[in-house]
Amino acid sequence: MGVEKMDIGNMNRRKITKSALIQGLCFALCFFAFQLAEFTVNDKAVGFIGVSAVNMVYSIGISCTAVGFLSFSLLRRYFQKDSSRRSLICLIGALSIFFTVQLLYVKTQFMFLSSAFLLLLTLGHISGCVYYNSAMFFDGKEYTGRVIGIGMGCAVVMQYVVQNLFVTDAAFLLSMVFSVAVLLYIIIKPSHDWILENPLPYSSENKTDYKTATILVSSVIIMSLIIGLIDGVVVSKHAQGELSVSSNARLFYAASLIAAGFISDINNRKYFALSTVCTMFFSTISTAFMANSATFFMGTAAMYIYSGFYVMFLTLSFIDFAPKTKAPTLWAGMGRICRSFVISFTAVPVVYIFEYFGSASLVMGSCVLSIAVLLILLKDIISAMYAQKDTAENNDTISNEKALNTYCEYYGFTPRETEVFEKLIVTENGNQEIADELFISRRVLQRHVASIYEKTGTKNRIGLYQSYWDFTSKK
Repeated sequence: MGVEKMDIGNMNRRKITKSALIQGLCFALCFFAFQLAEFTVNDKAVGFIGVSAVNMVYSIGISCTAVGFLSFSLLRRYFQKDSSRRSLICLIGALSIFFTVQLLYVKTQFMFLSSAFLLLLTLGHISGCVYYNSAMFFDGKEYTGRVIGIGMGCAVVMQYVVQNLFVTDAAFLLSMVFSVAVLLYIIIKPSHDWILENPLPYSSENKTDYKTATILVSSVIIMSLIIGLIDGVVVSKHAQGELSVSSNARLFYAASLIAAGFISDINNRKYFALSTVCTMFFSTISTAFMANSATFFMGTAAMYIYSGFYVMFLTLSFIDFAPKTKAPTLWAGMGRICRSFVISFTAVPVVYIFEYFGSASLVMGSCVLSIAVLLILLKDIISAMYAQKDTAENNDTISNEKALNTYCEYYGFTPRETEVFEKLIVTENGNQEIADELFISRRVLQRHVASIYEKTGTKNRIGLYQSYWDFTSKK
């Protein structure tokens, strides 16, 4: 009996559900809108500011994205009601569309810079919401990497199509409006409990593991420095017309994101850190090829191969980590925050380093930084490679806690619904008592109870008891 129930739970964790596909769509649209906006800002900066100042615009713009991520976590503390949070995200979405339109039609340098930076800031805020939502949804799922990797890979392909086949302001505007509108719909309409409301105490009672946090942050910062050695040069070369960031080489980025997603899901991230460290070798190749225009395509392709694994590492590592922390709203997007701030500080000086010291200086810097990342992650890589599967899953019996969790996973309960379900099953408390214990209103509790009944096909608490009993008694 126990083995069969555990198999049901494992199958449910591996099965990619409709809700998971929606989360993948969120990531695709979020990543697509951000990339499209970032590259459009850089392209238009050439005309408004001049080629020499594009890297500065890029640097400030990407730091605005980081501020946007931070603003999501900060504003959540001041807007406690789900209605106010719904209004806030709608307002920010509307502002992002307004700044998109303004970006296309402004005539002055000041208005261009204002609309560009505010657009990236609002997109960062929306992205913070998407990352947080994904972290809470994918917690414990075994297909997280595949869903996010495919979503981000598709976003790169969409960007490639728009910037190569539909190179018009109208296409850019329609793409941005569509992406933001769908994201807002997913956020406010189905409304998973953790998007607009505070999670249950399973997050507020957590203690952040600062040792793990330090390792992750340090790794991402150094990896971002490696990317920064290349990124600033690429942005500068693109502004000068010597290469195109939307060329065919960018498709290597899409393929790399998808590949990294699939590799990350093998045996609970067993090869994830190792594969990311191995692909850092491509960063050395890319910097070596940057000085020669004949090999620039190869260098850009190599950079994108590493970039895919690097972006998946900074995304998945913190999405996995965030639900276990006291402040998941902050930690879910911490990888993007670290990346943005680091690259914003390197985008300008790296161009001068490249011009005065050549690609050899970048190759040397890339090698040194790669070794530093390897040393930081070495212990985790070795631990992951020799980790054994939990033998408890092969036991013939299952605890009550395991049985309850398996039932909740089978019916796709959200984390909050799981907490409510447990109270309904193991206590005889009424709705108001349960609501008080979980620090939520009676109205919110009733909404979750109704969702539980709908998912399990039951009509009342007695029917829910019977459903749970029948489920746990199957052989």
